Amino acid sequence: MIDTNPSFFSQFTVVLATQLPESSLLKLDSICRSANIVLVAARSYGLTGLVRVSIKEHCVIESKPDHSLDDLRLHNPWPELKQFAKSIDICDKDPVVHKHTPYIVILVRLAEKWADAHDGQLPSTRQEKREFKDLIRAHMLNVDEDNYKEAVESSYKVSVTPGISDEIRQIIDDSSSEVNFSSSDFWVLVASLKEFIANEGNGELPLEGTIPDMTSLTEYYVSLQKIYQAKAESDCLAIEHRVKSILRRIGRDPDSISRACIKTFCKNTRKLKVCRYRSMEEEFSSPVLSEVKKYFADEDSWSASIILMFPFHLFCCNQHRKLLYIFH
Repeated sequence: MIDTNPSFFSQFTVVLATQLPESSLLKLDSICRSANIVLVAARSYGLTGLVRVSIKEHCVIESKPDHSLDDLRLHNPWPELKQFAKSIDICDKDPVVHKHTPYIVILVRLAEKWADAHDGQLPSTRQEKREFKDLIRAHMLNVDEDNYKEAVESSYKVSVTPGISDEIRQIIDDSSSEVNFSSSDFWVLVASLKEFIANEGNGELPLEGTIPDMTSLTEYYVSLQKIYQAKAESDCLAIEHRVKSILRRIGRDPDSISRACIKTFCKNTRKLKVCRYRSMEEEFSSPVLSEVKKYFADEDSWSASIILMFPFHLFCCNQHRKLLYIFH
């Protein structure tokens, strides 16, 4: 089938192959890659086996990183957030109001106060960050105000901006973002994101729209939630408009990418990942020796055993033998 009817595989999205000799496996990998089909190749040697997933490109929207900075935009609050923060008097002597003012409001107000006194600059050096924390503490009425403790603990969020990471910048600037009729939905979304950043986003990614739990009056917290959600929805609508425009431009149905997909994309623009893998032909013919040496040096890694399977597999293919080999 691999030699006589390679087009047979184009009807599938995933192809599973087991115990194939090298020559057949390399041909099948080439066929699958040209059609953007996932190939899962498996081979067993007694009690040890190897599973290899081969695909030209794998794009991930929800990568779920271990650590992620809250997207609060404290360094650059938009007008509605600024207006809400200014509507609350952080110097109010009412103990209930004062100890239940959300830390987002405290940080927006005091960051603005700091910037006014420092030529528009936010705290950046270690000394300035200490002084900014002291400024927050100076506004406390009592030592038991949890909201101000939260503000001190989160004060770094004023200086450490989410921004656009190098990884996301590489995705945005990738040649695949120059889309055409055959481009995947992922790259159409990236193309719309690139346009958004240069226009409505003013250099920023779309807002995620969620806020963490914090000490606050219920009415303040609900108002903050609505402000963040409204901004996120506005950004999402702008992205959606650009997606439809791009789809029309490349000759595709403007509704072919659902709003639910666009919304998920907008919530995860800081977590996008594009993984590209070497072909099996490249692995066999030109291995990355530095990586091989690194794995051999790791005594606790199974990687060395996996690497040893490759020459053994070649030996079996070259000798036309069916051998049993058990790794201990």
